Amino acid sequence: MGLDEDLSRFIGRMYEAVHDPGDWREIIGEVMQRTGSRLLFISSVDVREREYSRAMFYGSEDSNFAKGAQEYLEEFHELDPSLQWASSHPDAGMVETTAILPGDGYLKHPYIVWQNSRMKTTHWRVLYTPPVDDMTFALSFHPPAEAGPPSKNSRGLQRLIFDHMERAFRLAARPPRFSSDSDAVIVIDTADRVMAMSPKAEALIGECDGLSVERRHLAGSSDGITRQLQSLIRSAVLMQSTGGAGGGLRIKRNSGKPDWLLLVSPCARFLDHLPLPTAAALVRIIEPHSGSTLTPHHGALFDLTPRELQIAEALLHGHSLESLASLLGITRNTARVHVQSLFHKTGMNRQVDLVHLLADIGRE
Repeated sequence: MGLDEDLSRFIGRMYEAVHDPGDWREIIGEVMQRTGSRLLFISSVDVREREYSRAMFYGSEDSNFAKGAQEYLEEFHELDPSLQWASSHPDAGMVETTAILPGDGYLKHPYIVWQNSRMKTTHWRVLYTPPVDDMTFALSFHPPAEAGPPSKNSRGLQRLIFDHMERAFRLAARPPRFSSDSDAVIVIDTADRVMAMSPKAEALIGECDGLSVERRHLAGSSDGITRQLQSLIRSAVLMQSTGGAGGGLRIKRNSGKPDWLLLVSPCARFLDHLPLPTAAALVRIIEPHSGSTLTPHHGALFDLTPRELQIAEALLHGHSLESLASLLGITRNTARVHVQSLFHKTGMNRQVDLVHLLADIGRE
């Protein structure tokens, strides 16, 4: 098998492996082998703020390496000369440490000394994309310290891998597409920012009636509401690491129309191994009908038990699973069982559709 055919097959496997964490680790191992790297650093960076949105270190599994990765993110990234240079040259696309640090005393530079002590690397080459909304994707190739600077001959292979890796990430991290008749849904990424909106959500946000998007973050009509909303979003985004689950929030509208009801929930997460921001939470906007209330007569329409009627009434008034469980003194799992029963009895399969139905019958 020729090198070109072998490399072509490897690039093809990269596009497939990006969807699976285990397969991706194997691809990374092969990238390091092909490029002679001791360390790969893959990240998405806010070049304006010089902050990392996501950062992945791949290399030695020893404790010294892991401690170095932690130290870098907490403190030493501020001293990284390649990050400083890329921030000042956002469109250059590449930087090598030998080109930006003086030759005399290179190995005595405080950051190089730290890098060598923790990662056992002293030179590296960074490839990065032009920023979009201040965010850039970067891949750093670090050969072992004893190998010296990355060779010029390795630049072509590294550029090829970088270009295809960046494309594979972006294809995998694309936000969902909405049809014109979709509900009012906002997709939030892993950095708590608005990633995509359905046409109906765009129309509601465009009314500037209690909800807005400020610097790509969802905001309410006051600082207090915005803090509550962002807290719910952060809870949903951090679902896998902290057990958060989002919740519900009423947003007062400036026009005096019925309050918005926002339901914030986590997305199914399969791409946490990617350095690019991916879909992490959903915000659904619904408008409860004023005056809607449920009675035993309404419950009889669907053969609801008294407890199911209580659950339905709580959902109608904007409660999440967590808040209605607290309200009724039951566990979250018990509340979920009751909601699933409501789905079955009403023929609904989504909470937003169930709330719409309850609001409609509550007006009768």
